[in-house]
Amino acid sequence: MKKSQREIINIIALVIILIIAFNISNLFNKSIKEENNLRNTQNIKPATTNETELEVKEPEEPTYDSEQYTDLIVDDLASSEGEINFSSKAAFIIDDLGYETEVAKKMMELEFPVALSILPFLQYSEFTAEEGEKNNKEIMLHLPMEANNSGADPGPGAIKSDMSEEEIRQAVRDCIFNFPYIIGVNNHMGSKITEDREIMEIVLEEIKKYNLFFIDSITTKDSIAYEVAREMEIKSAVRTVFLDNENDMDYIKGQILEVQETALREGEAIAIGHSRISTFYVLKRMVPELIKAGIEIVPVSELVK
Repeated sequence: MKKSQREIINIIALVIILIIAFNISNLFNKSIKEENNLRNTQNIKPATTNETELEVKEPEEPTYDSEQYTDLIVDDLASSEGEINFSSKAAFIIDDLGYETEVAKKMMELEFPVALSILPFLQYSEFTAEEGEKNNKEIMLHLPMEANNSGADPGPGAIKSDMSEEEIRQAVRDCIFNFPYIIGVNNHMGSKITEDREIMEIVLEEIKKYNLFFIDSITTKDSIAYEVAREMEIKSAVRTVFLDNENDMDYIKGQILEVQETALREGEAIAIGHSRISTFYVLKRMVPELIKAGIEIVPVSELVK
């Protein structure tokens, strides 16, 4: 073989060796890169289950905290079988209506009698009376009266101790005609007024003139309002239990049980609650329990005498 041929063969062999070496180098670099990528991927923190859920979670309908809490403190009531023999009666009044409509509408949805006691001259006073009438609820005037606590504001239309007789009469009339369908009256605050016989006689004369009944809310142990109403032969009664002096569902449940005990012991009871969502839910769940215990839930107008 000639020298020139051997040189050509050597050059070709060298080229082949270089090509093979280059390819091996590329393969080695690629392997290292893939390994590094794998390591980086393993070091990335995966999204937690909660984070993933937050991304795809559908918006929920808003619910009241009280609604979510109800089942924790009130057992589900089994449906009652057979006919119930009623031995006692109870009536419920919901005070302080007129400020808003949402809770008021829920109170109207209750499937047993509830009297709606509405404060006068508020944004939704007339609306609440109109809607309550449509839902077959008794409508009452929650007549604002001065309290012994001078810092307590009873609201617009209040009866005050420094009024003249005619001012008192006019104030009562203005409140009575502020919204329709009123069949009775109970006092809002009024610890000072309900202890004053002279003023209560004036107030009750106006109430009697329009053939309305009167419920003494008993905001003071020294109230003589019911006594005066009886003397004047006005259909009247007194509040037995306040349901929600504490806006706590456990407390309200306890007060409902107090209504049950009082009604079974005395034959009847009148309970007053307020326009609170927690009160609504406890009433909705527990009143069927009173019914099963033999207590008939009646309109408050049936318990005035």
